[in-house]
Amino acid sequence: MMNELANSDLVDEAYNWLCQQRKHFPVNSDVWDVRFHWVEVKAKLIAELTSDTFTFKPLQKVTKSTGEVIHVWTSIDSLVLKLLSLVLSRYLPSSKLCTHLKGNGGSKHTVTGIHNQVSSHTFVFRTDVKSYYESINHEILLDKLSVFVKDKQVMNLLAQYAKRSVEYGGLFTDFTQGISSGCSLSSLISSFYLYELDKEMEGKPVFYRRYMDDVIVLSTTRCKLRKAIKTVNQHFAKLKLKQHPDKTTIGRIKAGFDFLGYQFGEEKITVSKRTLENHIRRLSQLYEQKKRLPNWQAFLDDYRQHWVTWVCSGIPSSIIRNNGTTVKFKRTSYDANLNLTPLRQKERL
Repeated sequence: MMNELANSDLVDEAYNWLCQQRKHFPVNSDVWDVRFHWVEVKAKLIAELTSDTFTFKPLQKVTKSTGEVIHVWTSIDSLVLKLLSLVLSRYLPSSKLCTHLKGNGGSKHTVTGIHNQVSSHTFVFRTDVKSYYESINHEILLDKLSVFVKDKQVMNLLAQYAKRSVEYGGLFTDFTQGISSGCSLSSLISSFYLYELDKEMEGKPVFYRRYMDDVIVLSTTRCKLRKAIKTVNQHFAKLKLKQHPDKTTIGRIKAGFDFLGYQFGEEKITVSKRTLENHIRRLSQLYEQKKRLPNWQAFLDDYRQHWVTWVCSGIPSSIIRNNGTTVKFKRTSYDANLNLTPLRQKERL
């Protein structure tokens, strides 16, 4: 497996991905040094991977202009994590019912599939894991990975990835639980961690889908729903995961429920209340940032149109409800009509 990881063509594929991902990074980012010296860097990286001397460096704590704090891997570490995701995707099992993985449909396909099933089911259970990435247990994860990853060198890299550290101002913080967010490998790992739940639910007489940590079950009877909920609860307990109390719904479909940002339960779907509130909050933040510019309204209009495009893209127009909403900002006369009507091609451009 390590020979695959150190394959020259695969390294080049991961490098091209890195260049695309970090093309807008600031000029003092290490990605530009990697790109300028790529020939030498590539040879050194392959040698370190082959000799099992490669080690991940501490992540850097970065505060964005919005105040959001993120942890960033070095460019070489990010490249190696991409390599791991490319190789491990061939070895780690996955279920078609886990739809966030590439090739399994994605979020909009999941939303459409749920809508098509609503009329033939009566009861719903939807939930997600509270702080999923932060809650993944390292020992449980590594034990599960060791069943499918027999290469000790690769397991060493996976252990380093999980038990990472973050440096800020000369101080180091070690993580004893959870995996890194915003990392190319974490999507695959998050899918694998709950694979056994997906596999067991494949044999249940209910409609089940999972998108990352968002779980939904549709059932025709209460009995089938109760058994499905019991299965989900057992797997969560075994993996030391907790359900998010504010995002858990059990009841009749006709009462309505939200999933992946959309509201279900009626003849047509629309955006959920939480999604709309987040959009309005983002518009307000954008206004505060741009209000002193002469073309501030153009920024808000552009963001609104991109949001409407996101809402409608991948969803058949026949199943989505046009829900007109007007957003008004304090201290301004700006009104944003948020009708969920797919934009014409000219508007998108």
